[in-house]
Amino acid sequence: MSDPATAILLAAESCYLRLGVAKTTMDDIAREAGVSRPTVYRHYANRDDLVLGVLLSRARGVLERARRFIDTRGLIDDKLVDGLIFRVDAGSRDPMLAQLVDPEFLEGMAGHPEASRLPAALAVELWEPVVRAAQATGDVRADLDVTGFCLWLTFIELVVLSRINRPGSTDEERRALVRAYVVPALHRSGVRGGSAIAAG
Repeated sequence: MSDPATAILLAAESCYLRLGVAKTTMDDIAREAGVSRPTVYRHYANRDDLVLGVLLSRARGVLERARRFIDTRGLIDDKLVDGLIFRVDAGSRDPMLAQLVDPEFLEGMAGHPEASRLPAALAVELWEPVVRAAQATGDVRADLDVTGFCLWLTFIELVVLSRINRPGSTDEERRALVRAYVVPALHRSGVRGGSAIAAG
């Protein structure tokens, strides 16, 4: 591979998945990439930079898949409900991305504040264009603080994630919760997805 930085990133990802982040050394990564240890440090100042680089790369992969999935849904309500469940499910299946909500891992990355901010930044990157597009067509209330709403979705995703391994918890149950308690924040009182809510 002609780009050493990319080769090092891919080598680090391979080592982290095989050995675990905590047990992987910079020597392991250099050996996997076929470069010297000083070359690794030339491209990544320290271990945390490299870990964050791998996390960001994998997170963007999930983001792209989620974006394509969201585009298959028509109504903003369905985009939000199905897209949020898709993203949480995909992230929970990734052995590295799961660490972004692990307190012990985040404590170890305390010197790298970007790690704790990454989930919120990615949520805004994914959802802001979707919600703003719906706002522009009148399908989302005009006074919605879109960036604030997208940041709030980060906490909702954590709540949904916490329910994944609960006995009896299903995708349908999680979808119902999001539809009942999150979707209404997008709309004016009494209206969802452009349709009036029946009384009673």
